[in-house]
Amino acid sequence: MRITATVLSLAFAAGTCHAAGFDCGKASTAVEKAICASPAISALDGELGEAFRAALKNHPDKADALKTDQRHWLAERDASVAAYLGDHPGKPLAADVARYPTRIAFLRGLDAKAPKPLDTVQALLPRLPKGSDDVLADLAKAGASVAVAAEVSLDDAKAFPFEPDAAVTKALAELDASSGYRKLDGMPVSSVFSVGGTASCWTEVPFRIEGRKAIAVDAPGAWAPDCMSRHGMARVGSDIIATVLSNPSPDEMNLGISRWEGTRFGPDAQLTMRFDHALVSGGSACAPKQSPCEDFAAVAMAAAARYERSPVQGTLDRPLKGAAKVSYDALLAAARAPGGLAPKGESATFRDLPDFGGAVGEGMMTGYGDEATFFPIDFRGETLLGYIGHGHVGWRVNDDWMLSAWRLKAGTLEPVASMYVKVERGALLLSAVVPAPEPQSL
Repeated sequence: MRITATVLSLAFAAGTCHAAGFDCGKASTAVEKAICASPAISALDGELGEAFRAALKNHPDKADALKTDQRHWLAERDASVAAYLGDHPGKPLAADVARYPTRIAFLRGLDAKAPKPLDTVQALLPRLPKGSDDVLADLAKAGASVAVAAEVSLDDAKAFPFEPDAAVTKALAELDASSGYRKLDGMPVSSVFSVGGTASCWTEVPFRIEGRKAIAVDAPGAWAPDCMSRHGMARVGSDIIATVLSNPSPDEMNLGISRWEGTRFGPDAQLTMRFDHALVSGGSACAPKQSPCEDFAAVAMAAAARYERSPVQGTLDRPLKGAAKVSYDALLAAARAPGGLAPKGESATFRDLPDFGGAVGEGMMTGYGDEATFFPIDFRGETLLGYIGHGHVGWRVNDDWMLSAWRLKAGTLEPVASMYVKVERGALLLSAVVPAPEPQSL
């Protein structure tokens, strides 16, 4: 059985997609084998192939953007599947782990008509600047017919400018340092909100404004409750909307909205935007006696560019022979041993990216995590232990890449060089109307 993720990749130029041409009888990577082992996932892969081919046919002017975005998505899928396999050995994949349903919905959504006022937002997207992380705020700055409600801090209920009903009074009784209300001239609706915890979880009590009275109304579905996002209200043209903005990766931004219909909010709708990205140096350094190290920056950037296309163990491996193999095997054993770089079952002892006293990843998350992987890296005529992964602080993980090189000296691993590689959002590639997600429950 040939899985269609491979078939659809044949639309790309040769060499642009890692999965080109494999069938389940020849699956070699853990990700390929896991996909092939699930009839349900393979069937979804067939749907994805059909959706991708239809998108290419229906949008020939977007063919390059579709191919670029599909490469990005395949890398996201591989990373998600690899992480699941590492955490759940022997368990079959679920559809949401492989991310097929949302991708299929996005590709089909390219042909969907956006509801008001998302149609206006979508029409304005060509004015969105590169690197945007807030579509409405950036469109407003670009002079579009968009106005974003201000967030007015509120730590004392006496400062609330309206006469609250019982529900709003209860919200005001629970004010904290993160609390506030939304203000936009002429807006007939607002909300009292607070944001709590490291996951930025929002609590909102929206209310309609009748003269000086604040009368609570039901919250939009996406607002109850919600974490790792940004809530807001805005005016687009003549429409007032409640908004939920999320940026799950440099490649994606989601804008959920609910339109104010006079006395209540209407149905939720969502616009998903997909972006290109670029790898940018966040600093490199070498051990004091090996500075400067621009040559390591070049080697590390090339490795990051290759790895990001399929961020799974083995992507950067290559055959080694003789003394190089003996040396690398010893490095691997030391790295995986108790007290090493990534000892199994001892996640608390993962190392930070060495900075050698330099500005490497300054101000960023620089702890390695359990998704990081080892690979052989050649530097100044020596085969060293390469170590690549995302930046971590506690449970939080970013999308940037950290690379370091290590050698054994007197039986102890010592760092030789390091680099921090930022993944920066670029230009908009595509946008599509997709089904609004189900409300979260905490």
